[in-house]
Amino acid sequence: MAPSSQRRLAKNDIVLVTGANGYIATHIVDVLLTEGYRVRGTVRGEKPWLNKLFDDRHGKGRFESISVPSLDGEGVYDEAIKGVSGVVVVATQLTWSSDPNEGIPPVVAGTISLLKAAAAESTVKSVVLTSSSSAAIIPEVNKEVVVDENTWNDSAVETAWAQTAPEDIRPYVVYAASKTEGERAAWKWHRETKPNFELNTVLPNWNTGTILSPEIAGSTMGWTANLLKGDTKVIREFPPEWYIDVIDCARVHVAALLDPAVKSERLFAFAGQFNWTDVVGILRDLRPNNKKIPDAPENEGRDLSDIRPSIRAEQLIKDFFGVPGWTSLRDTLEAGIVGLE
Repeated sequence: MAPSSQRRLAKNDIVLVTGANGYIATHIVDVLLTEGYRVRGTVRGEKPWLNKLFDDRHGKGRFESISVPSLDGEGVYDEAIKGVSGVVVVATQLTWSSDPNEGIPPVVAGTISLLKAAAAESTVKSVVLTSSSSAAIIPEVNKEVVVDENTWNDSAVETAWAQTAPEDIRPYVVYAASKTEGERAAWKWHRETKPNFELNTVLPNWNTGTILSPEIAGSTMGWTANLLKGDTKVIREFPPEWYIDVIDCARVHVAALLDPAVKSERLFAFAGQFNWTDVVGILRDLRPNNKKIPDAPENEGRDLSDIRPSIRAEQLIKDFFGVPGWTSLRDTLEAGIVGLE
């Protein structure tokens, strides 16, 4: 594990985590608190359960929440960012609209608004932006594609603005375009402005694993866990992809924030390929008495994308946290369904 003397931020510094009540964000907060930092988390409205969650896990006075109802207005982060040394930008404007005018510009504006606020606060030394795997690629089953640090999902941007995608997937294409343009705008702003903080981004794929509170829907893990109830929606709507354990994903974020060797990097939080045949097989093995788990799709393919930067992200958490590497698909699914039959 990296000693505190080799970190960008000193122990007990304050880190701002936006959207702190989300699935990935709660784990980022948890890792930061475990590492000895204080955390200020933004939420859209008061969430007493969130404060209690971290008070119970780490003691009172380590975590505080602050309400930021809007993400893209001028000055909305002025109070939240006071005195912080680092920022992890997880919150995003999620309209799930098929209209690119509603889905893309607000994400870009919100991203730049926060970066400007960080630049205006002299104490900020490091910023990490949560992007998305979809900012690089929307995989096609059995199609071999090489992805590197310079891969951008330009096809999603073009398709979103042309509105040529099928109606049922148009909101997802707009979302992918918003993450592409939001991240790209962040890099452009950082190059041109040259603020006093380091910027890194993390592109996570399908997150699975522990959900820290019943108040958290769990996003991709929640949808996956619904297979235990016989709900096949996740199989019908999502193709085979790459998974990442949510704690590993949080570790990538925290290492990017704290490790001085990580400079202006796009870190790809992709642990391994999976398809629903894999998931169904594991769930049936873990819950042999559950007869509701649906059958896997017949002749299901795989995501054959070659995500070359994933090796860098795995090595980063090995070096920084002293872990053996990515969590296995079985172990992350087992952690994600604790307490569920």
